Amino acid sequence: GSGPRWPGPHHSGFPTGREQMSRGVTLTDSLIAMRNLPPLRPESRSTELLSPCAIRLDRENICAIGRLQSPLEIHSLYLQQNQIEKIENLGSFPNLQFLSLAGNRICRVENLQHLQHLRALDLSHNLIQTLDPDELPRSLRLLNLMGNECT
Repeated sequence: GSGPRWPGPHHSGFPTGREQMSRGVTLTDSLIAMRNLPPLRPESRSTELLSPCAIRLDRENICAIGRLQSPLEIHSLYLQQNQIEKIENLGSFPNLQFLSLAGNRICRVENLQHLQHLRALDLSHNLIQTLDPDELPRSLRLLNLMGNECT
């Protein structure tokens, strides 16, 4: 085989209908666990395994952010160089401080106001044409929009 085999959409936890139509991957709890949690070691505590501080899922052909089951204590989320078209379902990351969605297919900045701790947002090299400042959380200190039509 050429790398890991992915189970079909019926194994992802929350089939949305969109998964059957697209060839990309949906961000799910199982994808996060598969890509970011260390292998189970007897000496490590289970709470450490459940809460990495950063999730790196760049270049995973992710096309949608699915609804995750439980809130995660994640501070940094790296989703650059995927196929994501919409910013959605980030409520599972209430403590997010850094979010990279660079190099995706996002057209609108939306669904970010509830991220009250978000300080840095990288939306460079997307398809954003206009920006509504009201869509950004007040905590935001750094915003990268380079390579979008709105700049």
